[in-house]
Amino acid sequence: MRKIVIFVVMLLFLSPAHAEAKSYSVDRVQIKGWVQPNGDMLVNEVFTYTLDGSFSQLTRSFPKKHLGQIDRFEAYLIEGKEPVVGEIDESSITKAGVTREGSTYRTAIQAEDKTIAVLYVYKMQNAVTSYDTYSDLSVTYFEGGDNHDADLNNVDITYVFPGDAGDKHIHGFLHDREGEVRKVYRNGISIHTPKSAAYTVTKTRVLFPSAIMTEQPKIAEPISLEEAIRQEQRLIDKKQSRWADIPVAENVANSLSIFFIVVIILLILIRQWVFTLFGSTDLVLQTDPTYLAFVDQNGRFNGKSFLAGLFSLAEKGIIKVETTDSAARFQGEEGAPEKTLVFHLLHSDEQMKKSKHTLLPHEQYLLTWLFKGRVGHRKFHLHDMAGPSVHFDKKNRTDLKKQRQFHENHEVWHNDVLSLMEDAGAISTKIPKLMKTAIFLLLTIMTMYGFYADGAGGWGISFPAIVAVIGYYFYSTNHGKKWPAILFFIGMFSAGAQIVASALTGAVLSAVILGAILFFSIPKAIPNSLTALYTKMSIMRFRRRVKRGIPDYLHQDEADRWLARAYLLNKSKKRLPRLTKGLPESSSLAPLFALQVDPLYFAYSTWGPQTSPSKGGSSWGGGGYDSGGSYSGGGGGDGGGGAGAD
Repeated sequence: MRKIVIFVVMLLFLSPAHAEAKSYSVDRVQIKGWVQPNGDMLVNEVFTYTLDGSFSQLTRSFPKKHLGQIDRFEAYLIEGKEPVVGEIDESSITKAGVTREGSTYRTAIQAEDKTIAVLYVYKMQNAVTSYDTYSDLSVTYFEGGDNHDADLNNVDITYVFPGDAGDKHIHGFLHDREGEVRKVYRNGISIHTPKSAAYTVTKTRVLFPSAIMTEQPKIAEPISLEEAIRQEQRLIDKKQSRWADIPVAENVANSLSIFFIVVIILLILIRQWVFTLFGSTDLVLQTDPTYLAFVDQNGRFNGKSFLAGLFSLAEKGIIKVETTDSAARFQGEEGAPEKTLVFHLLHSDEQMKKSKHTLLPHEQYLLTWLFKGRVGHRKFHLHDMAGPSVHFDKKNRTDLKKQRQFHENHEVWHNDVLSLMEDAGAISTKIPKLMKTAIFLLLTIMTMYGFYADGAGGWGISFPAIVAVIGYYFYSTNHGKKWPAILFFIGMFSAGAQIVASALTGAVLSAVILGAILFFSIPKAIPNSLTALYTKMSIMRFRRRVKRGIPDYLHQDEADRWLARAYLLNKSKKRLPRLTKGLPESSSLAPLFALQVDPLYFAYSTWGPQTSPSKGGSSWGGGGYDSGGSYSGGGGGDGGGGAGAD
């Protein structure tokens, strides 16, 4: 759960809503262009800023396709309130210093916590292309790159032509999410948009008679005026049709979020974090410890699970479990428990063959792996798996090799039991895999649809698919590793943050975050039968009963089984449950509960710094084990026209 919290905090930190120390807003933009008979255009722009904080410069950027056309760019600070472009008196303006950096012009200012207006003056060369029968004025003022990283509000664009073209012969188009052609005059046109949203395109195109362009040479038109009008209108209609899908895409993302929440709640119920009134403690006492451990941990690798296998064999009478003194090399060492566990194999191989017990493959493997020594004296002392004491070299290669081998054998045994549990229909690993694959797929489709509705191009729509393919490839080829999934969610979050429509962006990012929470909440396996589900309920009920101490009515053998399960199902990483009453002194586990120390924790704590029995392939690093049971170690950017402030 801690990893999930860290991951969500990281995503929220990457969110575009992350606040900065200072901020600004562009409250109004007025652009007026006087088209010249030779095809050039004289442009005045008035930007009105509200500054929150201290600023030293303003920026005005142009798309690269217009950069060679911009000539004699100048900037003036305007005194007075509510200036109107084209009606500004020269006495109210003060020239400001301007420097150029690539496609960006920087205007020097010194302003703090105030509203200011700036006038930009420049000439756009060859702004108009004139054909034999019509002229074409196409200007992109703001693009979808880093230079347009803030909303520009209340944008007015006006063109004045060098002659009377007739209002019926002027055809204006605006490529913008919210704007429109406001009015057409006999010698000009007025266009307005309430907001040029950050990272979006605001582009105008006006077609008008070429007869008024008296000083510009004409060329043959590639297409007729009628066809040019149809093409432009089809392009606008196509974009508007996609933008109309934004509410649909938002509903899809919100529905997916609700679906993820429902599944997360179901997983909580399956894990029995809520309903603990069901189940039977008697069922826990009657159920094999190995079965209990794997159902309890949902098939996840658990550093204590091999002990469940040993206690299972002990209850079958094949081995005997006792408490004994710690190994001599640990006696007196700080943190070392006075007592630990030792397991004795009660029968020789020949006796085992003649006995009524038939060992399953994983049980035979456990005996072969852990029990060494001569026949009749084969035992496994818990400190046989421990590393060196503080008096020995911690980097001893022999110890490191022994620890690595123990971990590898443990993994083999764990996988054998997991396969057996799955074959028996108790738990399923396929369902969690399908669920995780479905999360990959659903988030990818949702984000792609969000980009489509948002009007993105082919690259923008395909980017989430590329992230998904790369992420899933590494996820499928690195079994048990979390980093491919983490990279996928970070990539999908970053992609979703590029969607312009703010409500859709929030819906998509929420779905990504909830999808990540669900993904990392899905266990390795889940109960695949009512029996397994009821067993989980019973385990939770048993844990609650442990807090009240061992029942008085249990017989000796039942008390031993009760203590064994209280130990195996204990969730603390260091300490055993405090049994305030009823602790039978004759039980082999009584000394451990009296000392309140888990001997396995100390054994793993002695492992070298390069080894870790945490599940996730052959990952090595650290010592100790967690409470879940698994053991682990101790404005002037690139891209398009825009405006800003620094």
